[in-house]
Parts: sequence; C-alpha cells; structure tokens
Amino acid sequence: MLKKIAFAAVLVQVAALSALLTQTFLLASTPTQAASVRGEPVVAVTASECAKATWPDIPVQCLERVEARVQ
Repeated sequence: MLKKIAFAAVLVQVAALSALLTQTFLLASTPTQAASVRGEPVVAVTASECAKATWPDIPVQCLERVEARVQ
C-alpha cells in the first residue's frame, strides 16, 4: 500500500514538472509578445502650443535645438 502511494506521489511530481516545462518553453511566446507591443501615438504640436508651453510640461518636439544662422 505504501509503495503505491509513493509511486503515485512520484507520478504527480513528474506530471507537475512536465507541465511546468511545457508552459515555460513551448507556450511562452516572447518574440510574439515583443512584436505586438504598440508605441505611444505621436502628438502633433503646433508653434502656438510650443509658445504657451511651460516647464516641466514642454513637449519633446518643442525642445529641438536650432542652429544659429551664420552671416
């Protein structure tokens, strides 16, 4: 009787390990998940909005540096 219980416990452990390995290696679709990531939408900022922008809420598009004109 004790041998049957021990054998059943070993089978349960093997089944659990098998399920864990299957879930980890076969069903984990990391490349698929990485490919389906969506970026943030680009917001169009007008010149008047850049003029009204105050620190720290200045859009990135308003922070572009402009080279000085050489005469």
